[in-house]
This record gives sequence, C-alpha cells and structure tokens, in this order.
Amino acid sequence: MSVKTDNDVLTEITKFFEQIFVLKRKGNEYAYADYKVEWLEQLGLSASDGDESKTSRTTKKLQEHLKNKFGERLSVEAPVAKGMTLRFASDKLNAIERIDIDSNKLQAFDILDIETGTAFEVSLSDAFAEFFKDVLKSLLDSRVKTLYICMRNHSYKGSKKSGYLKLRDSPMVQQYISLAKLYKLDIYLVDLFPKCNETL
Repeated sequence: MSVKTDNDVLTEITKFFEQIFVLKRKGNEYAYADYKVEWLEQLGLSASDGDESKTSRTTKKLQEHLKNKFGERLSVEAPVAKGMTLRFASDKLNAIERIDIDSNKLQAFDILDIETGTAFEVSLSDAFAEFFKDVLKSLLDSRVKTLYICMRNHSYKGSKKSGYLKLRDSPMVQQYISLAKLYKLDIYLVDLFPKCNETL
C-alpha cells in the first residue's frame, strides 16, 4: 500500500528515524535498521539492552519531539474512544440508555492527530503482533479515519523477514487493510528506514 507524502506529521516521524538508525545485515537473509550507538548513549542504554527498553524510550523521545513541534494538534498516548459514549434503546418507555466508556481502562494510540483524525502507531520490534491490535483500536475509535503503522525491519531470530517486510508481504495483512476500508478506515504501512529495502 503506497503512503501519502503530504502528511507533515508523518514526514517529521520519518526524518526523526533517519537520524537514529543505521543499516545492518543479517547474513544474506535481509537488511535491518539498528539503533546508532550515539542514540543509545543518549537514551542511557547500550546495544546489549533489551528491545523493550530501546523501543519504549525511543517512542517517548519521538512523542516529545512531535508535541514540541505540533503542540495541541497532537495527543500522545491518546486513550482509545476518549469522550465517546454509547446509546442503546431501552425497554423502559422507549428511553435511550447511555453507557459511558472509561477510556482510561483502554489502550492508547502512540500519536493521534486530532485535527485530521489520523493515528500513528510506532512498532519497532514485532510489528506483525502489533498490527491486529492497532487495527482494532482504530476501528473502535470513531475519531480515527486514517492509521499509519510505522515500523522498521529488525533483527528477528528464525525468520527470513521481519517488521515491515513481514507485514508488507503478508496476504492476510493485505486482506485486513482492504476490509478496513468497508469501515471507512484507511491503513498505510510505513517503512521507517527504507534503505533496508531499496534493492527489493
């Protein structure tokens, strides 16, 4: 699925990751985007630290950067369905029963552009596992019209594909993207470090 290039938030996200990733190769299998040593040092981490720490700290730095640039237009860690209510017909004199949603108990979008109804999810490790959760969150939130799933190829044991490649080439993922259009949700897969896949 091709990515629209006129989105200023997406442009800023890709510029951010261009600065912190370096190209590496996993034998003859595939190239992947690894963190630069200088970036890890800035985060207070080293190459031997776990992916979870690298991912969470990097995402937090990205969120801070975007909030500084775009201000109140963006919400970070935006709870799914915030401010939404459900209304059902009740048996009692055709009254409408209102059910409030406690969005604090739900998951959140990494970044939500409130003005355009665009959600950005950043998946720096197992993007395949994250994909279905991200799609469900977006379908459950009426504010979201467009979902960008931003990912990299990462070093993954026991697979010839990882991250972006695994999603891009999955027929099942492509079917979900097509089905989402029935619910007026556009989904775009974003390669955060395209140098990995330039020869593919």
